[in-house]
Amino acid sequence: MLVCALLLSACANTPPGQPISPALGGLTAHLDRAETALATSDPSKRTLVLVAAALHSQSTAFQSDALAMENRLADFGMPMQSIVLSNPPKGQATLFPAATQQNLSEVFTRVGAWSDKYPLTVVVLISSHGHVDQLAIDIAGRAYPPIRSSVLDRWLRRINPAAPTAVLLSACHSGSFVPALGNGSRVLLTASAADRSSFGCSPKSTNTWFIETLLEQGLRPELSWGEAFKRTAKRVDTKEKDMRLVPSLPQASIPAAWAETSLGDWLRGPQP
Repeated sequence: MLVCALLLSACANTPPGQPISPALGGLTAHLDRAETALATSDPSKRTLVLVAAALHSQSTAFQSDALAMENRLADFGMPMQSIVLSNPPKGQATLFPAATQQNLSEVFTRVGAWSDKYPLTVVVLISSHGHVDQLAIDIAGRAYPPIRSSVLDRWLRRINPAAPTAVLLSACHSGSFVPALGNGSRVLLTASAADRSSFGCSPKSTNTWFIETLLEQGLRPELSWGEAFKRTAKRVDTKEKDMRLVPSLPQASIPAAWAETSLGDWLRGPQP
């Protein structure tokens, strides 16, 4: 059972590496195209912006989380701009801009500027290995400085508070980000408590358990964020108990103003 748990979790802290400054390259062009689309969009309709980052190259599950979330949100049938960053496993084709701190900072700067000009709803998904106050970054097997809660909070503060925003963190110990991020009007869901591991992040996993279950059980237009989280946490807990794993104890911070609002209405937000 210990071997099984190690294979399922594998979210220990990664060793430090040397920082890099990859060129923004195709990311800038993609952001420019998204901005052009926003500029020509119907101002009476809110646009959903997804920022999805698969930070760790050890497992395909992280990129799969990003793509599965993109597909699920597209089903809600509203105007959408999707920004996916990913560090795929070594030897796998690179299909997206690298999920680096530099690239993410640029993305949040641009999304923040858009939120001041256009009616947006923003969903942020970050999937990776993690430790207390750390979301690990690994590119082709090489580790780089992790994302800390203070850094992610600084990025998120660039988004206009009037834009409904949800942050989904799928990583071990991701609950350690709640004190810094769980405030104001922001929805925050994490895969685990601050002192717990989460599961489904091994190299052979299709998706992390938290995101897979959230997509299957919770992200439905008729459910509220509170209902979505409760269904997801209950199903994850059942799966962990069936496999005799230490419960991950997913966490949530949901503003009272949105607690009972359906996801369909939340995504469409206040009318501009």
